[in-house]
Amino acid sequence: MKTQTNLPRGVQAFLFESAERRRRAEERTVAVLRSAGLKEVILPVLDFADPYAAVQAHAGYESYRFVDRQGDLLALRSDFTPMAARVLAPRLPDSLLPAEFFYRGDIVRDEASGLGRLREFSQAGAEHYGEGGVAADQRMLELLLSCVAFLGGERLTLTLGFAGLLERVLSLAAPGLDSSPARLCEVMSAARGRRVAVVERALRDLGARSGPAEEAAVSLLSGFDLTSSLLADSALASAVDELRAARAVAESILPGITTVVDLAGTPTSPYYTGLTFGLDARGVSAPLALGGRYDNLLAEFGRDLPAVGFSVSIEALALASEVLVDETPATGARVRIAVGKGRLLKKTLAILGAAGVAFPEPDGRRLVVPDLSGEFELLLLKDDDVPTYVAHGSAALGIVGSDRVAESGEPVLSPVDLGFGTCRLSLIGRAGEEFHPNGHPVVVGTKYQRLARAFFDERRISHEIVPLAGSVELAAALHLTDVVVDLIETGSTMKANGLAEIETILTSEAVLIAGRSALTAHREAVTSLVTRLCRKGAAPC
Repeated sequence: MKTQTNLPRGVQAFLFESAERRRRAEERTVAVLRSAGLKEVILPVLDFADPYAAVQAHAGYESYRFVDRQGDLLALRSDFTPMAARVLAPRLPDSLLPAEFFYRGDIVRDEASGLGRLREFSQAGAEHYGEGGVAADQRMLELLLSCVAFLGGERLTLTLGFAGLLERVLSLAAPGLDSSPARLCEVMSAARGRRVAVVERALRDLGARSGPAEEAAVSLLSGFDLTSSLLADSALASAVDELRAARAVAESILPGITTVVDLAGTPTSPYYTGLTFGLDARGVSAPLALGGRYDNLLAEFGRDLPAVGFSVSIEALALASEVLVDETPATGARVRIAVGKGRLLKKTLAILGAAGVAFPEPDGRRLVVPDLSGEFELLLLKDDDVPTYVAHGSAALGIVGSDRVAESGEPVLSPVDLGFGTCRLSLIGRAGEEFHPNGHPVVVGTKYQRLARAFFDERRISHEIVPLAGSVELAAALHLTDVVVDLIETGSTMKANGLAEIETILTSEAVLIAGRSALTAHREAVTSLVTRLCRKGAAPC
């Protein structure tokens, strides 16, 4: 049997210099926490799986689970905060409260495969149990900022949020949201995807005045102004005051730090209940740290105590240390827009030009084309690659069909639907033949493997995917496959090959997409371009 030389996907080994770099980052963090008087706890890597079921139901990741020899279902450690709550909360006597402690070690998560997606993460972090209120929150925020202070405030962006505050702000702006839970859920989903145009239209439909609706929508990208009338209602005063105080703390500890109140970026982990904070460093695509208040979590494990804490990514901190001086991108670097070289390119250039971003006609040779102002540059790719480049920070923005975004599975934001390139992804079969799966696997030809698989899995239809790169319709016409999943624009090619549409899977159109890192490195430019696309008629809003 041949020895496998590769490690499993998402797993890394750190050898020699890279191991030393990671240990230095860990030890620097631990030294700060120790000097602040925190005691270390060492948590197990294995635990029973059942206690975490409720906490992980909406967490967005899966634990690795297995059955041991005694028949117990166990799980590898996938998150320090719930495990610390389960281990410590029932064992802490009242005499030791409030209690502060720190931890370090690895967590492992069953993440989806993909470029740069890890399954093993090294963290160090701190928790504070038994004290609610602003003082404890500020204490944890000060500790976190002290852990990264050596990087310098000019490189750092602190993103502040507050659990539940966005829903309250939008409901105050649009009174109709309170009476429609289903619509509130739809609007919140659009807001978290930064779908500016969709949110603005929805707020207006639900009773918001045009000014507040526009400001609330644009603030999903630009960040919320704490002095705005959107946040002036007395019901919001406590949360707004704490956000304002947290910003003041950060700016006093690290002069030059950028602070943004991003209510749409508030972590969605179900246990957050109040102030949240995240740290990013210019030149590093992954967040340095995340944290916040979670007053309800400990009650899940039998001890109702308020709590606040944070975790630092050791890998991200080590990388930030490495690019400290020479490798940090210049503040004035061009904003890169990735576009496909296919059927959408001509209209893409026209719509960008209408928004004031004019590119020369591509000559077919250059793959990176600067715009006439010097602020943007065009990155010409295959359509399928656009979401990947944007998600991983090689481009800040992208314009591509929403079908390609859905197929990629990449975690990108979609601020604007651009209103052109409309088509539909459909299940297609031979004309005159009814589609009646009879228990045998349906053979499906497609280049949309992810979406096709999800379509048949949802309907519990046994199937076999045949990956195809082009001329997909011929696979069904020549009986290579039973059916195909492909795009339909006019339907003429389908009909010319004796095929017929069975069912529409999804509709698609060109969309502007943005990566998470774009809101750290180019927030102002991204907000400005989205606003221009909407306000100057370049895109429907």
